[in-house]
Amino acid sequence: MEEDCMEQVANMLRFFVRMRNYGYVDRMANALTPDPAEAALVEAYRHLRSLYDSSKEEGGLRKVEVDGKILTLPKIPDQECTKKILEIIRKNPPERKTLALMALSF
Repeated sequence: MEEDCMEQVANMLRFFVRMRNYGYVDRMANALTPDPAEAALVEAYRHLRSLYDSSKEEGGLRKVEVDGKILTLPKIPDQECTKKILEIIRKNPPERKTLALMALSF
């Protein structure tokens, strides 16, 4: 479950990387304590939720126009994965960088 949750959250953060919005990933990678990492996640979730609210469903996928491009939104990680990721970033600081690197990879 832990690996799947890391992938779900990395996929969400990867969406912002594709938009050239590196702030959430940078803050996650550079967090010296859990608080900034948690704040970055909260803001990323909120931003994605806002995009969902303005998106349209097409073929079972949620799509949104950003800067003239139609983008497919990633799945919002479920509550269990969210709890697991918060636990991971609180107890295992190196995993913050791992999560950021996963988001930067393809």
